[in-house]
Amino acid sequence: MAVIQTENEHWNGYALEFYCSIKKSGIFPDLDKAMDLYCTMLETIQEHHAEPLKGDHIAEVMLKDAGMDERQTLELNVAAYAYLNGSEFDVDLSVGKALLKTRTKAKEPAPWAKGTREGLQELIHRELAALPTTIEALDPKDRVAALCKLLPYTMPRMSNVEPNDTKKSFW
Repeated sequence: MAVIQTENEHWNGYALEFYCSIKKSGIFPDLDKAMDLYCTMLETIQEHHAEPLKGDHIAEVMLKDAGMDERQTLELNVAAYAYLNGSEFDVDLSVGKALLKTRTKAKEPAPWAKGTREGLQELIHRELAALPTTIEALDPKDRVAALCKLLPYTMPRMSNVEPNDTKKSFW
């Protein structure tokens, strides 16, 4: 806990706030590891102020190598951004902060990610509802061709019936 108790009261406040947040959330099984990652991430971004892309990349890889999942990574990014944004530095960290800010929002699932099956079913229902209008808009020749292609889905194919026992007569 030496990370929280330093001579810098400004830092202490942010570190304590982050510690309380991760303890309350319960998403970090090892709180010390989370605090170390938080400190290292901030140090990395500050040390690479002249090369912010490099610092951002190193911080991102560090979290990945540490095995952080999406929620943990988001929590660390949000806390690091809050500290950097609420602090003053002797060097320009604006680009580093801007890069970090892009990673402070939870990823929105793609519209179809709610379930591919449900998404496809929804698409089919919409298209089926519009099918009569679509078919009416076709030329007569194309309309017949479309209906012939749809026919197997609506009616079973007729097949020849062969007698099982050749000695019996169906007549």
